[in-house]
Amino acid sequence: MTPNPAQPHEPIADTAVANSAGSDTGGASGTDSGAPHSGEPETDAGPPRAGGKNVRDPERRCIVTMARRPQTEMIRFVLSPDHVVTPDIDGRLPGRGAWVSADTENLGAAVKKGSFARAFKSPAKAVPALLGQVEGLLAKRVLDLLGLARGAGEVIAGYEQVRDALKSDDVACLIEASDGSSDGRRKLASLAFAVSRGNDGENGREMLAVGCFTADELGMALGRPRVIHACLKQGPFARKWIGEVGRLAGFRPIRPAVWSSGPRGGSGGAGELDPDVEQQGPD
Repeated sequence: MTPNPAQPHEPIADTAVANSAGSDTGGASGTDSGAPHSGEPETDAGPPRAGGKNVRDPERRCIVTMARRPQTEMIRFVLSPDHVVTPDIDGRLPGRGAWVSADTENLGAAVKKGSFARAFKSPAKAVPALLGQVEGLLAKRVLDLLGLARGAGEVIAGYEQVRDALKSDDVACLIEASDGSSDGRRKLASLAFAVSRGNDGENGREMLAVGCFTADELGMALGRPRVIHACLKQGPFARKWIGEVGRLAGFRPIRPAVWSSGPRGGSGGAGELDPDVEQQGPD
């Protein structure tokens, strides 16, 4: 991917999500999973059962586009006893499930066009607030998984610790607080850019950078008061987490637009201090 000249040292988050998550989707290669299909919206017979065929990542048909896509790129919905459309983020709720591609455009269309009622062949109450509900549940899942990764020793937090980890070439994803200052973020992003380009050459994929959570939210997930800088080590936890970030990316920007407002992707003034850098010493 050719970097934007206006922000040469800032990893590009939105495109990297799909590329990074793709390594662990488990979908069959050579399929037309993204191509639209004709026909009526369909539902599954229930959540995938442990040990069942293709339980890891079966393809499902979106009730809006009729395209078949990997389950990891979609959201499952079930009907409650009173016919309310209910998100099943983990894909475990009992009953028939309808699948929608994980983005606001398709979910909004499903709500407006009555796609749920057609899929379930039953009255289905789906309100516009469903989009915000799904976003909130996806964000919670991403943060919960980050906490689990911390418990497994797969998360590194703190400016100097993240900097050293990036130099060791064992980092899958850089995580920056959305309300952190630009100075420390630029330095770590520059290093991440250099490492990823150094490994993969001119046409190499830039490291994913996630910045859609505040320092308080990251701190709560990681058992600290506030976290400004963090990263995930390479491995299964990182692949799973990046896949969930990919679903969340359909509902909120993974990297705030303000990060790209300056010539080097920064948003703060020259006198801005980074709390994490200040606590752990100068660069």
